Amino acid sequence: MWRKPKRRTTLVKLWIAAPNDGTPPLYAFLDTLEEKQRQKIFSLLALLLQTPATAMREPYVKHFGIERYRTLYELRAKSRNLVRITFTLRENGDILFLIPFIKRRRRDTMQALDASLHLLAQCRDGSCSIQELSIKSYINGGNAT
Repeated sequence: MWRKPKRRTTLVKLWIAAPNDGTPPLYAFLDTLEEKQRQKIFSLLALLLQTPATAMREPYVKHFGIERYRTLYELRAKSRNLVRITFTLRENGDILFLIPFIKRRRRDTMQALDASLHLLAQCRDGSCSIQELSIKSYINGGNAT
């Protein structure tokens, strides 16, 4: 008899890398975006939370195949600018957002990938913390988790 595959019983959580010496890059980046672009990012984040299997494919997400960057992904939002946020998957399937950027040239992606690897190394050695992403607190004007 055919059985449905088991679904993940726990929800995916979204996390952000937060350097110990300042504001998390994602929060600082969101402050620079126009409202329409910010809303587009929020809708993609909601899609990741509600249906991660659907969202983890193009055109929403790109997985990098180059060996050095194989652990990294890119969340893609297109409006007037090409907004990108690099992220990685944690061991439990949760998403850790690293470096956001606006793609203007091809090298922007490579610079963001290198910066993401550096930030990820900082998270591993303890010089950078990991906080749960709180869209609600961001919208209410705080960067609290």
